[in-house]
Amino acid sequence: MKDKIIQSATQQILKFGFRKFTIDDIASDLGISKKTVYKYFESKSQIISAVMDTYVEMEKARTLEALQTEGGWIDKFNQVVFSETRERAPNWLLQELQQHFPEEWEKGNAIGEFKRAHMRELLQQGIKTGDIRPDINLAIVDMTLDKAIAGVFNFDFLNQNDLTVNQAMEEVQKLFLNGILKRNQE
Repeated sequence: MKDKIIQSATQQILKFGFRKFTIDDIASDLGISKKTVYKYFESKSQIISAVMDTYVEMEKARTLEALQTEGGWIDKFNQVVFSETRERAPNWLLQELQQHFPEEWEKGNAIGEFKRAHMRELLQQGIKTGDIRPDINLAIVDMTLDKAIAGVFNFDFLNQNDLTVNQAMEEVQKLFLNGILKRNQE
């Protein structure tokens, strides 16, 4: 039942936001009483925390799965670094999480460290295969990518430029990969 409550809460959050969804919404969605919800969670904050914990674990699993797929380093790199943005919530919801639930926002950001460790390994593979120039400083690549991805969540910038998180991330991806890939000159 706990997992069902988390799943329902996720859907309610996507529909109403972190602040406006209610325990009643979850109970109604699942056809259970509020008392049953409170049997598993003490508060709405605890439910939000569980939703974010579930998100983090899913992203870790996706990252590890991407590393096991067939394909070259660049396919794996794209999956590890950029895959989570494909299913991101709308800007308004992410902004609400960032502004009103900073501890939970940090949980989402923490997945970045996990991914960065694997990204560094993939970049080293790219150097070994000759796809990335060997004179590239991987520490600078790591820092640049980290800052670029963090910048994608500047909601004032996104709103001023009429961009979604996904659109901004796709542009970072194009810029980043075209900037580090070795070009064949004929």
